[in-house]
Amino acid sequence: MAQKRLFLIDTFGFIFRAYHARARSGAPPMRTSTGLSTEAVFIFNNMLRKLTKTYKPHWIAAVFESAGPTLREQEFAEYKANRTEMPPDLSEQIPYIRKIIQAMCIPILEYPGFEADDVIGTISRRAEETGAEVVIVSSDKDMLQLVSGRVSMLNPMKDDLWFDEAKVQEFMGVKPSQVADLLALKGDSIDNIPGAPGIGDKGARDLIEKFGSLAAALDRAAEVERKTYRESLQNNRDQILLSKKLATIETAVPIEFTMDAVAACEMDLVTLKKLYQELEFHSLVREMGPSEDTRVRDYQRLETHEEVGAYLQTIPWHAPLAIAIDSSDNELDFGGLGVAWKAGAARVISPELFRPYLEDPDWPKIACDVKTATLALDKLGIHAKGFVHDVMLYAFLLDADPGAVRWPSWRSAVSI
Repeated sequence: MAQKRLFLIDTFGFIFRAYHARARSGAPPMRTSTGLSTEAVFIFNNMLRKLTKTYKPHWIAAVFESAGPTLREQEFAEYKANRTEMPPDLSEQIPYIRKIIQAMCIPILEYPGFEADDVIGTISRRAEETGAEVVIVSSDKDMLQLVSGRVSMLNPMKDDLWFDEAKVQEFMGVKPSQVADLLALKGDSIDNIPGAPGIGDKGARDLIEKFGSLAAALDRAAEVERKTYRESLQNNRDQILLSKKLATIETAVPIEFTMDAVAACEMDLVTLKKLYQELEFHSLVREMGPSEDTRVRDYQRLETHEEVGAYLQTIPWHAPLAIAIDSSDNELDFGGLGVAWKAGAARVISPELFRPYLEDPDWPKIACDVKTATLALDKLGIHAKGFVHDVMLYAFLLDADPGAVRWPSWRSAVSI
């Protein structure tokens, strides 16, 4: 039997890296037809879908940063001072990311005053003590210090790269228990951890390899042969010890937590599909299949001039008419064209009966792919005029999902 595993998602860490990776790629931004940015939601949603489908977690949680000052900010005011404010086009997506997480039935964990790293560190150790395996879902190298016999890290940004203790040693050049020492010596510009002046990544690794730990390197600094390293250790002891404190992920913060609170459960597919529709993730909506549609429909076929005239009398003066034409085989052999002026109500009328209105340039009309529609009517001797909107053109300009298949087989069909 496979070991039950707890997946802890470093939510903001992943969102930020995904957002900036997308920006650096030069790809056009994803937006809805109303202008809402959606690329961070799309990337995060796909990561969650892949994660849950591939690994089927027994327990899972999305860990968020808390609002307000954290313990490290109280300890060192300049901590993370180098980080810029969240871009507006990313901040507007966070509420939707939370909604996606909730619809997927993934518990959200956030504790005032504590960073996500410390929450993940604490829960990892508690879960480890129960005998569970823990998978930290993150691309943050700081998290590698938490890796142990029962705790691994999964980096979705690197094609699901797994880190066990051996992989950490290979990647960082030190053991997981030495990662915080390494960061304390070389510093971290992202989190504004000062480190030891003049000691970079290689120097820090060499010192840890020789002395085994930061504490030993500080205590035996006089033995360091390289003058710049020796003097840096001797003259900056307090700063280096502060850096170690800032770089160390806490594993015993006082938070309430139970494994039952993060048990995996079934997704709310109805809510999830509504979110996909709102965010205009068309390909994802199609993947979920048709929804049950309980709306009242008013569809009729009109056979005479009188019926057509009576129908047109119900339409507000010169309201735009949506015209749907089956031009898949360039023949109008399905018995008529679709006409509608409001959602949920449409009529099928033969093109010949509707000729006067099709050829009236003063009656505004809508079609999907106007060129194809007018060419199809031309073959019947009907010279349609007055088309003021082309749905296909608008969809091309506004489609937020570049991976979607854009056009149905009825290329001139209008959704009515």
